[in-house]
Amino acid sequence: MPHPSGSVSVPPLTMHYQPVVDLHTGAVAGAEALMRFVRADGSLASPAEGGLIDRIETDPVAVVTLMERLFDCLARDAAPLFDRVPGFYVSVNVPPSVLGTGEISRLMTASGMEPYRTRLVAEITERQALTDLGRDALARARASGIRVAVDDFGTGQSGLAQLMGLEFDILKIDRSQVQPLLKSVMAERLLRGVVALAGPLRVRLTAEGVETREQAFFLRAAGVDYGQGWYWSKAAPIDAFEEIVRTGYAESLRF
Repeated sequence: MPHPSGSVSVPPLTMHYQPVVDLHTGAVAGAEALMRFVRADGSLASPAEGGLIDRIETDPVAVVTLMERLFDCLARDAAPLFDRVPGFYVSVNVPPSVLGTGEISRLMTASGMEPYRTRLVAEITERQALTDLGRDALARARASGIRVAVDDFGTGQSGLAQLMGLEFDILKIDRSQVQPLLKSVMAERLLRGVVALAGPLRVRLTAEGVETREQAFFLRAAGVDYGQGWYWSKAAPIDAFEEIVRTGYAESLRF
């Protein structure tokens, strides 16, 4: 798609994948797909570098171009895993302006991802989810068969009660809520409260930023479903990630 004069140029990108681990079995249940921009010399850059992703997200044309490239990467990398691993899913950040429109279906069809619609989990942040645009995007996405995760829970000013009435499938507990768990009684109580409320909402819980065995065991005992973090693996390119899926992490969760 050509860029009109003055729009933001979107560099080539590739994807890295961080495993989402079932805290009860150690199996890799899914992955979060994380963008990496490819510099002219072939090295990789974080989307946050230089504020480029912020500029892209304010440009409607650039956002669509970014999503086109992202979905092409997902189709190339993840589709073979979807075919081989029952129930495996990939989550990825999708702006509400795309998720809440017919654009998401166009992107999935054009990329070849349409047959895997139910294996996609679209992530939007807690702050985005509580806006009118975000609420509408959540409802439209789930009505079309796309699962949705609310990301960064615990970083905003809302509580889980404010999320009641929203339509989503997974709540991702931010690493800022995970890190103090073994040091703060209040953090432990807050986590147990989130677990207790997640049941009636019928949502799964994923804890981000898990860095130690002790955190993983605590989260499992508290009733959290999935974990994600450096205790298991940093985000990896698809070749390395396929081996991670094959081996899993059962040993990491044994006493």
